[in-house]
Amino acid sequence: MTGRDMDWVIAAACALFAAAVFVWQRRQTTRALKRATRAERHLALLGSIAPALTQTATESEPLTCERIVERFQALIPTETFLCLVARAGRLVVAAKSDGGYASFLRIGDPCEGDSIVDWVAENYRSAAIGPDQEDTRQGRPLVGSRDRVSVLCVPMLQQRGPGLHPRLVGVLYAERKRDEPFTDEERSTAELIARFAADALLRAQFSDDVKRESEIDQLTGLLSAAAFRKRLRSVVEERRHPALGERADVALLFIDTDRFKLWNDTFGHAVGDGLLKKLAAMFGAVAATGGFAGRNGGDEFCIALLDRTKDDVVVVAEGLRERVEATEFMAGENAPQPRVPITISVGVAHFPVDVPTDTEFPADRLLEAADGRMYEAKREGRNRVAYSRAHPLMRQGL
Repeated sequence: MTGRDMDWVIAAACALFAAAVFVWQRRQTTRALKRATRAERHLALLGSIAPALTQTATESEPLTCERIVERFQALIPTETFLCLVARAGRLVVAAKSDGGYASFLRIGDPCEGDSIVDWVAENYRSAAIGPDQEDTRQGRPLVGSRDRVSVLCVPMLQQRGPGLHPRLVGVLYAERKRDEPFTDEERSTAELIARFAADALLRAQFSDDVKRESEIDQLTGLLSAAAFRKRLRSVVEERRHPALGERADVALLFIDTDRFKLWNDTFGHAVGDGLLKKLAAMFGAVAATGGFAGRNGGDEFCIALLDRTKDDVVVVAEGLRERVEATEFMAGENAPQPRVPITISVGVAHFPVDVPTDTEFPADRLLEAADGRMYEAKREGRNRVAYSRAHPLMRQGL
């Protein structure tokens, strides 16, 4: 090989090397740009998802689930979307889009294996299936409707530390036409949404638990005094200006347990608590017919009954008084004697019969009226129902 040939070989090698370096640099630059683009999009998604799903600390679980549905569909087009929440070991639909039922629940060829939701919940992994793609477990299809629709399913998880399985908070299920399979980018976006959604749901559930505990009397399971008054004010205000043909009736039973102090002094406070629970169950059963009940404090209770005439409610109150009187409340096998009979005194007031609609603070006036009638029943000898037998305007001679 001559010197000239050697020069050509060296030049060609240098050119090939330079081309290789250029291609390598171009690929590196392209990859860097893709990473930067993904990072930029990731930050944009965070800016879109985070505010919507982190400002839910005081919202209820149902509202939070609706917000998750709204945010998901704003970022990933779907025909049907379900937000399923884990409750008592099973997944239940907590919110859904305006679309129809999920296809995997109702159509598709029968197949061996789990549904995609079951698989995702058991494996803590997302899955996307459709006519041209499917995740498998031991070679088996996950859902029989894979030939009808494209499906994306993502778990909402709470991480619990090294060595521990995550806690399943719920599952996001998205579905659209078979010729519109979900992309890897959409799957990645869905997983990001699921992380924020899990945190939002956990905070909403905690908020609901705190609210529930503050609104429920821990001994009897009825509404607390504050929660009962709040709800009473709400229903009375709703009925101050009813629509044409709607009823405006709200009746209140104010109940005091006769001789409860004697029962407590005779049998002890633990037995007294047991008596209050039994009475609360009776009052709750009455409220379940169309109203709500609460413990006013001590041995006093209130029952609000909706859309009943005053005469109807007086009959209900009298029936309740008779049931309590006829009930043999047992203090226990070793309880000392003599027996302490338990009865109740009930005051009844009605809106708008006893408290006109134009009254200021009508719910508070209704409580005062029922409370006054209850004390009237006490003065007249206990174990009776007391109520006003005349309209307020009639008593004033108008």
